[in-house]
Amino acid sequence: MKKLILPLIFALLFTGFSVNTFAIDPDPVVTATATAELVEALTASEEAQLNFGRFTAGTSGGTVVIANTAAGTMNITGTVSIIGGGSPSSAAFNISGHANQEVTITTLPADGAVNLTHATTTDVMNVATFSVSDASPLLNASGEATVYVGGTLTVPNTSIARGVYTGTYNVTFAYQ
Repeated sequence: MKKLILPLIFALLFTGFSVNTFAIDPDPVVTATATAELVEALTASEEAQLNFGRFTAGTSGGTVVIANTAAGTMNITGTVSIIGGGSPSSAAFNISGHANQEVTITTLPADGAVNLTHATTTDVMNVATFSVSDASPLLNASGEATVYVGGTLTVPNTSIARGVYTGTYNVTFAYQ
């Protein structure tokens, strides 16, 4: 019986235990994943021009300020007087791109960097400042937003030519 007890004890001891052995791979290979998402290019278009309206300079000039709002409210300073029919308005830019993405206006002209030049002479009026309604608009679920640009036009005294003055400026939009 003694001969049976010892093997029986060893059999009971090893019955509940399992031994796991792992092979060690000296050069494991892992399959990894890379992803990319190509989205719509950001586009923008000028839907309405910045228009400082129709006015007289008066004896010493002043400024014409167009608000950076949809209404494009006009305010004047100095001896400038508003004349009806000039259609003052802020500039409106429609932006299109990837839905629900934030956009930033990276470039507006520097203060005093833009001149409006007379149609037939070299006389100029300077746009002293530009302002934007929202410097970081969020594109809606359709991927669109509208921003408004206003500015301050410096009107010199009456020694410059009467007539239409025009100029161009750049506004740069980018995904944030």
